[in-house]
Amino acid sequence: MDFETEYIEEPSLKFKTGEAKDPRAGLMEYGPWTPGSSGHNEIKIGLIGTNRSISAVKGLLQEMETVIPRNSEEVKRHQPPFPSMGPNSPFEASFVLMDRHQSEFTRRDLDHITQHDSPSKNVGILLDQMDKRLQILKRRNDPPPDVVIVAIPEEIEDACTSSGVNKAKMKDGPTDFHDRIKTFGLKYDVPTQLIRPASVHFDGTGQSKAEVAWNLSVGLLYKSREGKPWKVADLAEDTCYAGISFYRERHGDRSKAHASLAQVFLDTGESFVVWGDPAIKDDSKSNYHLTKDSAEDIVTQILDQYTMNKPRPERLVLHKTSRFHDEEKEGFLNAASDIPKLDFVTIREGDGIRLFPSGDYPPLRGTVLHPRNTNKYFLYTQGYVPSLETYPGPRIPTPITVELDPDINHTSYREICREILSFTKLDWNTSSFCKKQPVTIKVARSVGAILAESKNRGIDVQPQYYYYM
Repeated sequence: MDFETEYIEEPSLKFKTGEAKDPRAGLMEYGPWTPGSSGHNEIKIGLIGTNRSISAVKGLLQEMETVIPRNSEEVKRHQPPFPSMGPNSPFEASFVLMDRHQSEFTRRDLDHITQHDSPSKNVGILLDQMDKRLQILKRRNDPPPDVVIVAIPEEIEDACTSSGVNKAKMKDGPTDFHDRIKTFGLKYDVPTQLIRPASVHFDGTGQSKAEVAWNLSVGLLYKSREGKPWKVADLAEDTCYAGISFYRERHGDRSKAHASLAQVFLDTGESFVVWGDPAIKDDSKSNYHLTKDSAEDIVTQILDQYTMNKPRPERLVLHKTSRFHDEEKEGFLNAASDIPKLDFVTIREGDGIRLFPSGDYPPLRGTVLHPRNTNKYFLYTQGYVPSLETYPGPRIPTPITVELDPDINHTSYREICREILSFTKLDWNTSSFCKKQPVTIKVARSVGAILAESKNRGIDVQPQYYYYM
């Protein structure tokens, strides 16, 4: 097969007073993109846990008021020390901890939660407790905390995890603990943050303290609604970006699927979540697609959300993990009939294409392989990063497949791939340089699980992304 290769320059991010390619370097040098209205912000932290787990999290938050060095003697560009929170912090924010914003499990509560041999039953009891405690924290405080941290103690994690199962997956049947906590946040209008024991007990097996501090500070800044850490420097002002994914029902007939749209993106850094109608299986029975009416409805919602803050866009870009079905395309086009520029893009993993460079490092991030006479492009969203002088990843990177719809494609593949590279740098659950998948795809999947839980329990869902992350 005949290939072309090309390199796409690393996209820049925009911060308060300047631009940088690395999120951490940009925050330290220029401060967050929107630090809030007052210049310096106080983030009121709520805490739920045992005395021990709350104390461990409070200790970490207080230590984050100082510089936290790296464990390694070798300082790497992509792993700088944590620069500290506080009045003189690059984050322009401080944590506020108050006793009235805490809800502590007693020994009797612990005995009740851990009483069963069945981890699933224990998870059910724990979730009932969490629901009540979040409700109390919300109702007894005016104003309530900006973010509630659920500090999971080791004894609860052990009692709620089945043997041989990843401890990040505490489940009660089809119910996932993480996703239910997020539904409580939606229910009581309080964003949440889960912190597991491994994130505060630094025994050398998990992330370093500086790494945890970096990621936690970025996430809490965004979840507190006090600011956005950064935005892409050169996204088009008149373009609406969105990613469509599908998720299975958690309860009842689990053969059904619904459309989940994670994040409508604006150039300002705003992002919103909308949701759609049931999907139907393709004839191949391996993929789902929307009916014409459902496709029209979901794009109508996308554009309605976009125009709450801006004029009607000149361009609409849809990312999807499967090819665009003819019925879907008809509905999408009906809803966007007045949008002059449209791009429908399929993004997936798993194709067996690899590029093997002659040196010691993997291919450059931003490398594109294009088989001639096709509409497929293999994009390395992870790889060697010249600005970092290293490959900041644990495994040999593989490309993602970018496939332009043969009928609905206004923009060049170079611009499409550059935008995808930009969206790999917009996951505010982390401060790392980039992720493999763009958030338009990656986040859609995780949000879908939370939407499934919310709908099943009759909880009104909100469009703001900070409830779901």
